[in-house]
Amino acid sequence: MTTIKTFQIRKPIIESKDVLPAVLTIAGSDSSGGAGIEADLKTFSAHGVYGLTCITALTAQNTQKVQLFEATPKELVKSILDLNFQDFLYGYDQPPLKAIKTGMLTPESIGVLQDYLPELEKYGVKIILDPVMISTSGSSLLTEAAMKLCIQTLIKNAFLITPNFQEAQAILSIATDSHSNVPIASTNDLINFVKSLQKALGCKNVLVKGGHIPWDKKNDAPYEMSAGNDYSNVVVLDVLYEAEINEITIYESAYINTQDSHGTGCTLASSIAANIAKGLDLSAAIPLSVDYIHRGMLSMGKKLGHGNGPLNHTTVPETSVSKVITLQEDGVKQAVIDSAPSFYEYLKNHPRIKDNWKLYSEHRFIKHLANNTLPFDRFLYFLKQDYYYLINYAQVHALAASVAPTYKQTHSEALVISNIVEEIEKHKQKLCDKYDIDYEKDRGLDIELNPGPACINYCNYLLKMGRNENYFAIKMALAPCLHGYYEAGVYGSECRSKWEGSLGKLETKHESDTYQSWLDDYTSDWFFKAHQDGQKALEELFEITPLSQQRLDELVDIFNEVTLLEVRFWDEVLDY
Repeated sequence: MTTIKTFQIRKPIIESKDVLPAVLTIAGSDSSGGAGIEADLKTFSAHGVYGLTCITALTAQNTQKVQLFEATPKELVKSILDLNFQDFLYGYDQPPLKAIKTGMLTPESIGVLQDYLPELEKYGVKIILDPVMISTSGSSLLTEAAMKLCIQTLIKNAFLITPNFQEAQAILSIATDSHSNVPIASTNDLINFVKSLQKALGCKNVLVKGGHIPWDKKNDAPYEMSAGNDYSNVVVLDVLYEAEINEITIYESAYINTQDSHGTGCTLASSIAANIAKGLDLSAAIPLSVDYIHRGMLSMGKKLGHGNGPLNHTTVPETSVSKVITLQEDGVKQAVIDSAPSFYEYLKNHPRIKDNWKLYSEHRFIKHLANNTLPFDRFLYFLKQDYYYLINYAQVHALAASVAPTYKQTHSEALVISNIVEEIEKHKQKLCDKYDIDYEKDRGLDIELNPGPACINYCNYLLKMGRNENYFAIKMALAPCLHGYYEAGVYGSECRSKWEGSLGKLETKHESDTYQSWLDDYTSDWFFKAHQDGQKALEELFEITPLSQQRLDELVDIFNEVTLLEVRFWDEVLDY
């Protein structure tokens, strides 16, 4: 007899819906999956953007060679682009299609795409063009005539082109009708070469990748590769020239001696396109994308293929530039020190935070509570929401403990978690004993025991910080709750001191005493000490953590966003 099993699959609870920007890749297919369209789509998914395709050619290839390819007919390329643009570009106030990444192009696809350039410019679609001429295995993928056509039409309208050094030499010689390579002997030579390339092509921005020209940092010259090399002083210089602002940026990284490099060029351009589509500028998109490539090259546990193996596209991209750029800018910390007596004071008085901090620490919820003009059912709703929040708050402290740089900081987080758990249990007991509310048992009966939108958004943000950020940033995200409640308690006590003593919107003296007790908790000696300890911890992290101006701005934004989430939490209690 056949055994029959039935399993009930839960109905998913979607707490938030992602808005996915779209990126179109116009490139060749790689049957081995490491480069081309296949690599582009994997990269788009890793970065959280929606990928569309226009395959310019089918190839028969693996990690060792390209054996055969057949170009997509011009009519089919045109139909593909027509249908993609009809669906993702036309008819929107804000079109989903934000960027186009091109890889291996054919004369047919170049001829079709150039006709759409005015429309793409009209809708603000940025073209990131990777001028693929030679595969990693050494196979030629684009003729000189086709590249000349590309230079004359597409490249000059591109937002960014991303040639490697060999491709850049070839493109410059084609663009200038000079068939001799430009000699490179120093960093200045490299910079001048990149500027000359942009001038010859006319595109907005050029990124010349340095993987094909390893750099001897000690001698400031190209490194001569040979068997038994010592790579300790060898770096890769990726050089960006932004012509509109006349600025050169050099991204320096350690040379990675690996065979897992198949598709790195395709993947880098796709990663940059995805980051651009998400609204990042080049100063953020490029270092994040370079880091994604490097970690993809280094995280492939076992080599795939017998030739140049692919990188690991499943690597999770970083989202914080400061986590991938290690340079500390001179004067950043000193400017903070000069402007405020402590880092905490700097934060809450920052121009972007100051008004929001006042909204939070002097929130109308606190004033109503202090004056007994807060209906008690609203306070009960707050307690129910706060119970759920505290559970998540403890989880984020656990995530902070897992990335704490020192064992003392890990221990500190453990003590905080212990205090939060104790507070949760008291919270739970209070709800049960005084108000006959059992959080676990009554959730299906009392809708207010389920987290509201403000609580969900707040907890989701904290958990995202806990999973994706470093210790300092997580502590920044947790700080407004601790410090804001202390200051709100002080504000509430001041308001209470002016209260005339009436029950207001309350029904019993017990309810009024509950409000007084709540204010007393957040102005107590133990909570004041926690407030002081938290400031000290922030100050110590500020002192020991390298900071760029960009990272400081990111930390300010985190503190500000959590401050606003606190405001919305109390807003919802009043306006529910």
